[in-house]
Amino acid sequence: MLGLSNILGKETIVGIDIGSRWMKVALAEVAGEDCWKITNIAVAPTPEGCVKDGNVIDKQAVAAALRELLYKANLGHATGAVAAISGAGVIVRHAKMPRITEASLRKSIRYEAAKYISSSIDDSVIEFEILGPVDGAPDKMNVTLVAAPKEMVNSRLETLDLAGLDTIAIDVEAFALQRVLLEHGGRPSLLEETIAILDIGAVKTDVNIVASGQFALTRNIPIAGDNFTNAIKVARKCEWDEAEKLKKTVDMGVLLKADSDPESLALAKIVQPVLDELLREVRRSTNYYHTQIGEKALQIPGVEEPLEVSRLVVTGGSGLLQGIDKYMSARLGSPVEVWNVFDNSAFLTGSLSTDFVESNHAVLALCVSLAIKELTVKPVVKKAPDKTRLTLKTHDEEPISKAA
Repeated sequence: MLGLSNILGKETIVGIDIGSRWMKVALAEVAGEDCWKITNIAVAPTPEGCVKDGNVIDKQAVAAALRELLYKANLGHATGAVAAISGAGVIVRHAKMPRITEASLRKSIRYEAAKYISSSIDDSVIEFEILGPVDGAPDKMNVTLVAAPKEMVNSRLETLDLAGLDTIAIDVEAFALQRVLLEHGGRPSLLEETIAILDIGAVKTDVNIVASGQFALTRNIPIAGDNFTNAIKVARKCEWDEAEKLKKTVDMGVLLKADSDPESLALAKIVQPVLDELLREVRRSTNYYHTQIGEKALQIPGVEEPLEVSRLVVTGGSGLLQGIDKYMSARLGSPVEVWNVFDNSAFLTGSLSTDFVESNHAVLALCVSLAIKELTVKPVVKKAPDKTRLTLKTHDEEPISKAA
């Protein structure tokens, strides 16, 4: 049903990124054509052990912490939220299907999805977006399918509900990061490349490959920031909090220098084996992409001859590890850059602390993308959102929200 905000006034919608270690919230407003003012951002720890494998395990605890974060950030008036999901259980597939109406596909989507998705259809929320006809085959159409575990989706919905927020949309993290980098990132040249977006969080790394502006594939790697911390904890025989502090002083760039400080070098060498293992998995992901493209097993709508991955863009909390871009570039032999979402004239951050933005930019890209999601479409008359839905959006089409 409609909330009071729909009757009495305008909704205040925040973007919320609920991570395993940190929760991030952002509020934005339109400041012009393709320009947004980021009016508020806040970060707080996620209650320990309450989020696992993308699922909110203790919804009451996370909802209470989220509510406290909103109030401390002067966002207690927020009425709605856009959140996102990711993880090994979230599956995205491109498919070519017989050309039928959206209404007809809606009725048969679970049957059609079962042909392309190996996970249990009964236990999944299934969404789709029709991208258009297949070139040279007017009787077929390109469709993007998303399957996400019901448990994962519902855990987000229930948590936001307990926090007193209406869920406006549940996005897919890979799509949200792609949009904020390519649609609104002020880097049109990236639309001509094939890039890998590495979202290195606390417990996992998502490798999202985008070819000529089109989503290609995503892969989840269970190696990330916590593995770096644990390596330091074991090597230095210290507590977790102390290892976290030491991790902030690590500079992987010293491994590329001949005259590095011995202490800095020793600390970087502790993290090096873990980072090298992550990079091996990243390389496997890009090699898999190349193999699938070569064998025509992976077909990207609208992209006839995708280029090889030419650039890696790093985001997520571990992107703040000093020198990680230089070290990764040296090991992979490809350009690597740490992405600062605010290094972009489309986002006005004058009301935010400069020090806060500088210290936290790598963890804020997702919540910023979610905050502007509902500000990038023309107002439409629509029903109150269904409580079990995903929303999809391609970079060159308006978002379409569909009940699951």
